[in-house]
This record gives sequence, structure tokens and C-alpha cells, in this order.
Amino acid sequence: MLTAFFAAVMLIPFAAAQTPTSPAEYLGYELGDRFTPHHQIVGYFRQVAEESDRVQMITYGRTNEGRELVLAFVSSPGNLARLEEIREDNLRRARLMDGTPGEDGKAIVWLSYNVHGNESNSSEAALATLYRLADSAHEAAEWLENTVVILDPAINPDGRDRYVNWYNMVVGKRPDADPVAAEHREPWPGGRTNHYYFDLNRDWSWQTQVETQQRLKPFLSWMPHVHVDFHEQGVDSPYFFAPAAEPLHEEVTPWQRSFQETIGRNHARYFDREGWLYFTKESFDILYPGYGDSFPMFNGAIGMTYEQAGGGRAGLGIQTTLADTLTLLDRLTHHMTTSLSTVEVTSQHADAVLEAFGAYFDRAVTDPPGAYEAYVVRRNSKGQRVEALVEHLDRLDIRYASAASSAQVRGMDYRSGATGRHAVQQGDLVIPAAQPRAVLTRVLFDPEVVLSDTLTYDITGWALPYIYDVEAVASTEPLSVQPWTAKKTGGVVEVDWADEPYAWVAAWDDPADAEFLAALMSEGIIVRRNDVAFRVGTEAFDRGAVIITRRNNEGIGENLPHMLDDLAREHHQRLVPLKTGFVDEGTDLGSGRVRAVQPVRVGMPYGPAISSNGLGEVWHYFDQVLDYPLTRFPAADFGSMDLSEFDVLIMPSGSYSSILGGEGLGQLSSWIRDGGRLVAIEGAATWLAGKDGFSIKMETPAPEADTLKERRAREQRWENRSRDRAPDINPGAIYRVRIDDSHPLGFGFAEESFVLRRRDDGPQLLTKSGSWNVGLIQEDGRMSGHTGYRAETRIEGSLAFGVESLGRGEVVYLLDNPLFRGFLQSGRMLFANAVFMAGK
Repeated sequence: MLTAFFAAVMLIPFAAAQTPTSPAEYLGYELGDRFTPHHQIVGYFRQVAEESDRVQMITYGRTNEGRELVLAFVSSPGNLARLEEIREDNLRRARLMDGTPGEDGKAIVWLSYNVHGNESNSSEAALATLYRLADSAHEAAEWLENTVVILDPAINPDGRDRYVNWYNMVVGKRPDADPVAAEHREPWPGGRTNHYYFDLNRDWSWQTQVETQQRLKPFLSWMPHVHVDFHEQGVDSPYFFAPAAEPLHEEVTPWQRSFQETIGRNHARYFDREGWLYFTKESFDILYPGYGDSFPMFNGAIGMTYEQAGGGRAGLGIQTTLADTLTLLDRLTHHMTTSLSTVEVTSQHADAVLEAFGAYFDRAVTDPPGAYEAYVVRRNSKGQRVEALVEHLDRLDIRYASAASSAQVRGMDYRSGATGRHAVQQGDLVIPAAQPRAVLTRVLFDPEVVLSDTLTYDITGWALPYIYDVEAVASTEPLSVQPWTAKKTGGVVEVDWADEPYAWVAAWDDPADAEFLAALMSEGIIVRRNDVAFRVGTEAFDRGAVIITRRNNEGIGENLPHMLDDLAREHHQRLVPLKTGFVDEGTDLGSGRVRAVQPVRVGMPYGPAISSNGLGEVWHYFDQVLDYPLTRFPAADFGSMDLSEFDVLIMPSGSYSSILGGEGLGQLSSWIRDGGRLVAIEGAATWLAGKDGFSIKMETPAPEADTLKERRAREQRWENRSRDRAPDINPGAIYRVRIDDSHPLGFGFAEESFVLRRRDDGPQLLTKSGSWNVGLIQEDGRMSGHTGYRAETRIEGSLAFGVESLGRGEVVYLLDNPLFRGFLQSGRMLFANAVFMAGK
């Protein structure tokens, strides 16, 4: 699948010119004088590709806003003439294609610029780098004899243009370097993120965003040996390059560590000569697998982050605290220097790079890392979760099969954490440890991550069986496997009474079911749900099933069965026709406990004071996953507008004090009491704690005794100030949750599920009459990831999600963001319940 991708993309022909047009000649200004819009960056890359015999270019996709995503391939004319041969040879070296790699392999360096749109100097640096690499008179010509360089000039064009257009609009005739100037105060939401306000540098493993999905196809079909992600940091931090900081994942090899150092020392040689400041081995670790340095590292490359001082505050020039003026030219020059230095040192060590790369994958196939031989996901896991996981594995090019026979295997059960012997059924999904992407497989499936240092840059728990909420076992024994056969789902089940059913029913046990429900509503089909499980004949349905009766849908006419069949096939739903509403067990379909699920009018405040990431996650879910209307209204109007046009209001994480004063909060409470449903997520739920009319409370740590305070004061050292806070910090770990699956907010779940908890406080249980603690963190509930011991004491036994009744309405408290970065599949189920099901 991935192998065919590159060959299918049309390459732009190249000419035989030796010296390409310079960026200044093409743009009409010198690099560093202004910011370059994305279309001109693409235009310059295309110009050089047409002029130079050292550059070829492809378009690999489009952004949400329609901007072009491109790659430039730079190498010697001879290498470009056999580019596909070089790519396939490299895949053989990585054991991803059959055959023996040739002896004339080429080192492959991939340089990714501008993943954060307002870290905008790197695309300018990409222009300068391309110009020098394409110039046959530059010393790079020698490097390109044994090296192929792939440049992505802007991973995030939408975010870049959001920043650049704003900056070019506010800057004057001359830039103002005073840090208080307006041009150094980028407005909300900023240009860091993509169209839906997702951080693309956290999305590599999850591929929730269209930019990542399209980029990973050529990336995994090329498998570069060195990958660099270019960034910017605070204006007073100089320049960071490899080696990376601890904790490094234990699967980062000694070779990867040592070659990071080799590259870093080559950079230092140039920076030392110019007197430029830099630092290494601090802040930026290699652990969380969603980054542009870690994901390539777990795919055999030397993955690195380069961080230049600047960012969205810097503009064309800004004064630092030392009264130096940091200019755009300074910033792009530094990034250009490390770009060229990376190519240089890789070329100088090309043979060693190729040898180590091949050894990495030889070990993956013959001696895979870790304690487990395979990861088994039970095919009878709820709904289509296994199928969704398989699609994820396809996107990552991780191999899988199915169990050839039933057996008992020794290993660890993900749900209980118990080790021992566990049943595997024929047909269960098996992900073998021994495969080319063995390291990535281990990183994404191992239930626990070994930390060399607990001070981490990001979350520490992400194992896919928890993310997808499936029944799974990590097996220490190999299994006999056979090819995987996809389960055929979708459409109305054929039965004897299908001519004129009384009703059609689909299960509600999977995140994809909400997409089906949204599609039914958009077609004007009246839907019901059951509050009590029921059975008709051999067909049994748990709570929350999607029920479509002929009654109340007469207006659709005779086309109803065909419409339902088409929608069920499109959304892979098994839709069962029933000949009667008289059930064998449970409540009849005409009962008052079978309720109409009305289409809801959903609103959400949009603007400053609200987390742009949290807001974007909700927006993306409605827009791209559900395809269901969501009205985003100006946050400044929240406290004064008429809320009666909405049935559901969503408050993403944020601090609402500036937009919801006492009067506005009272108006919100009145709307809820009149029948509205408020969904408060993470920081929004925290903000409501202690407010009049809302019973949610947060546990505060008990005050320490004076003697303990005094002892700590005597022993503390300033250099340990960050480490001293570690016991109270939870960077992000997966916890087991006990669920009241009889409540609509718990529909579709088993009695236990998982949440990714990133907060380190302890939300208290709801004790007010009419409130329901639907999801509770269990004692000893941490399943994966690290939490400081004092934070863990507060977290265990605390509230994960619940519902408080207010008058005729209710507040749904989601203390852990169920849509975090868009990859929590069980979180999608919970959020769909909060929007559509959690009614009285």
C-alpha cells in the first residue's frame, strides 16, 4: 500500500540548469526582510525544481483550507534519475520489501519545516537551504553524491498563513523591536496550530489530522535515516539541538544516541565559529511517540528537534532581555546552518548510517525488543473498536494477523492488569512483536513505559488497547496465526419479516455509532433509545440502542427501508429489523423507557479565554467525525446572549471569568434549569467548582504541619526546584474507571473503562440529590504512565465524569478531556453520550 504511493505521484520534470534563481530574485526582497506567504514558498520550490537538475518536486496533499503540501527531493542528477530505485532499495534495507538491498545505497535526510505555523522562520530557512543545495557550485554538491535530501517547507501552511497574514497586516514601514509593540502580541488563537487548532507536532502516531495522514504516506514509503523537525522557543532561549534530554525511551538505541551527538558536535563547530549561543541535552526528551523527533526515532531514523529562539513574539525583530535585537535573518540563518550541517555530517557517515539502519530492522525481525511476543486483541470487543484499531495499524504500516486457533497464553490482561494464562480465541487480532516496525509496535502497545527520569515533556500513558478500550492481552508466548479477514458489517440484516418491520435496531456500543445517529438525524429520521436492555428472539440489545420505528417516520414514505439500508452500509452498522414491539425480555418498544432522541441544537463559545486546542478538538469532532452542526458563537457574547436557541452548550477547557460574570453565570444557570444541558470539559468544570448553583468541588491538599514545612525548607536546593514539585505532578497517565453503565452517560461502555488523566487534583464526588457519579477513578487504578505519589493519592477514588441535575436541565462534568488530541476512541463514545444521550 505505502510502497505504491510514491510511484503514483507525478514528478515535476527537471531541466539542466546549474545555478537556480535565488530567493531574493524570485520574491523581490531579501530573506529576512519580511515573511513569505505560503503560496510564494511553494512557487519558489517549483521554480527551482524547473531550473535545477538537482531538484524534483511532488505535491502530496492539501490542507483543510486547500493549501498545497509539497516535498522537494534534492540530490545529484544521477541519483534523481534513479530515485524510485533508491527508495525501494531502502525499503528492502528496512525489511519492508522482499529482496536484498544493493551495495550502492544512499543516505536519506528528511527536513520538516514549520510544523507550528507561528514558528515561522523555518520556512524562510527552507528557501535558503534549497537554494544552496540546488547550487552545483556549493560544497553541498559533493554531499549529494551519496545522499538524498527531502525538504517539506511547511508542514502547517494554514497556521503559517494565519500568522504571516496577521503580522504583515500589523507591522509598520519599519519593524518595532520593542517587546511591548502590538506586532509582538499575536491574537488568539495564534498561528501555532492547524485549521482545527490541533498541534501537528503531537499527531504523528495518531494521524487524526489530514495534514498528518497525507504526510505519513510518503514518509513511511521512504523511511528516512535522519529526520529533523524545526521549531522555535522563547526569545531569550538561544538555540537547542541534539543530543536530546532524558528521559529517552529505552528503545532509543546506543547508535541513535551516539549519532545524535555526532550531529550535534558538527553543529557546534559552526556555532562556535560564529559565536552563536546554543545548548543541548535539556528540556526536549524522546518519549511521547507523537512528536516529529520521537516517531521517526521509533521507525529507525535519527529523529531530532531543533529549536531556535523567537516564535510568534519575535516578528521581524525583537529586543531580548539583554537588549540584543533578534532578527528574522538571525533566526533563519541559524536554521539554515543546522539544515546544511545535518546533510553534511550524514553524508560524511553515510556508510555507517546505512549499516546501522539495516541492523535496526534486522533486529526488529529476528530479535524484537521487549518482554512480549505478541499483542492479542479479542475480536469480540465491543462494537467496531477492533476494526477501527486495524485501520489505525494500516495507517502506521504495522503488520497484523489473526489467531489460527484457540489457545491459552501466558501474559498480561490489559483490563485487569493480571498476569497469568489467558484465553485467545480463533480469529482474534494478533499483532506480532517480530516485524519490521517492531519498535513502534512495542512503543504503542506495551502497557507501561520505563522512565529514566520522571520529569517529562508530555503524557506518559498511551497504549492502544486502552485508547481503543478493547479486550486485549500482551502475550509472552508466540501464537500460530493466519491472514486477517475483515469482518463484513453494514446494512439491514435479512430476516423473514423484513418486508414491513415494526422497527429497526442498531447497537450503541461503539464511537462510530454516533456518526450513524448523526446521519439519521440529518435525514430527518426520528430515532429512539432504550433505557433498559431488551431481547426479541435471538437478538439482544443493551441500553442506548438506536431504534427507528415506522411510527413517526411515515413522512419519509416507502423509501425508509432503502434509506436505512444505505445509511447502515455507509456507516458499517448492523441494522436489525424487528417484526414486533412486544419484546421477550426488557421493556416493549412503546414503553416510556424507550425515549425519543431528539436532534439537538449545539452551541459553543469561541474566542479568547478558551483553550484553542480544547475548542478545536470539539470543532473537529463535530465537523470531521460526526458531520453534525455546531454553532460557534463569540465568547464575548456568552454572558449576555439569548441561549434559548440551544439545547446543548459545550464549554471547552478555559477560564471563563472574563466572559461570564455574575449576571452571565446566572443567565446560564437559568437556561439549564429551563431544560438546557451544559457539557463542561476539564478546565471548564474546574472553573465551575464553587460557583453558585453548581455542586462540583475540587479536593485541596491538606495543609502540611509546620514541622514538615520547616524540614523541607532546610533541605530544599534551588537547583532541585522542578524535581521537588514532581510528587505533585501528573503529566498524563491512564487510569481505570468504574462506570455506572445504567446511566445514559455510561451507555455503550462495560462496567470498567479507561480515561487519560492529566490533572493532578482530585475532583470530589457529587453528593447533591439528583446527581450521578457515572465514572469514578478506581483505587490502585493507574494502568499506564507515571504520576507523582502525592498527586496519585488525590486522583485515586476521584470523579472522572458525572451529571448534576438542575431544574429541568443538567450539567455534564467531564473532568478529563475525552477528545484530547482527537485520538481517544473511548473518549469519543463518552462525548457522544454527553451530547446525545445524557438526557433525563
